[in-house]
Amino acid sequence: MDSASGGDNGNDGSATTSEGGFKPRDDHLAVLMSLGFSKNAATRGLYYTGNYNADLAAAWIIENEDKDINAPFEADAEDSDDSEDDYIPDGVDFYKMVFVVNSEFSMGVGKVAAQVAHSALGLHRVLLENPQKYGQMLMSWEQFGETKIVVKGDNTSQLLGLAAKANTMDLPNYLVQDAGRTQIEPGSITCLGIMGKIDQVDSVTGSLKLL
Repeated sequence: MDSASGGDNGNDGSATTSEGGFKPRDDHLAVLMSLGFSKNAATRGLYYTGNYNADLAAAWIIENEDKDINAPFEADAEDSDDSEDDYIPDGVDFYKMVFVVNSEFSMGVGKVAAQVAHSALGLHRVLLENPQKYGQMLMSWEQFGETKIVVKGDNTSQLLGLAAKANTMDLPNYLVQDAGRTQIEPGSITCLGIMGKIDQVDSVTGSLKLL
């Protein structure tokens, strides 16, 4: 599964819940903790995203890591009003964007950030240019957390192969070819953005490591 890691979130500490309160799904909790999130952070992320899946929880943790995310967790009556258990209807499709950075090139942090941004904007334009095909996908993605994951690709050949696989699955995608003004040669493929249902995107990029 592709899911984002959230900085210095260790595996120490244990989550607590109020008696008869929230119980995170063990499989989702295990995935999140394997990515380096603390048990408290993982539990909190699952709580606020309806205990639905690890991807949504990871995205929530990253977006809220400025808070005391690793503090002992307790679901009380006041906090339960903020839970999204009733927020996610049955049968809804969840989508995510995954950005594959070409690690063949020695790009600095700022350069990588710029390439991912280019890919995100390009992919977003692809969606906007075909609202009949991608409108519902975009609306659902925007409504349920705008999940975005960045992973590491080995080289240009791999990125091209992933793009080809995405095309065969009819998943919108966008390849960034750098202008070559800094650090790398003009026309170099630096990043691939793919969007689709979580399980479909995972079938393309699920074996890749987080950046």
